[in-house]
Amino acid sequence: MEYFGLFAFIMVLVLMGKVSRLERLLRENGIGNLRAAGLGEQVRKQIGRTVELTVEAGDFDVCGKECRILDADEDWALVLANEGKKNECEKLIRLDSVKSIKVK
Repeated sequence: MEYFGLFAFIMVLVLMGKVSRLERLLRENGIGNLRAAGLGEQVRKQIGRTVELTVEAGDFDVCGKECRILDADEDWALVLANEGKKNECEKLIRLDSVKSIKVK
């Protein structure tokens, strides 16, 4: 009986990965929800300020990064992210992957 539960759990993980890839494909073709359109305007208002972006990094992985927003448009944001002690790097982040913004 435990094997059926383990098999079902593995199938759920595999299928959730397929669903996230399908959602990304739909967003790239402009078929998905319009949540990112309002987010682009919010990010543009924060240009030059330090914020904490919660970003979807991979399959089910979400991480928070403290960064300074350098530039933004409707789809992308250019940020200067802190990578430890005195290490900063510029990153281009797709706004579809941003889950939340906290202004510092």
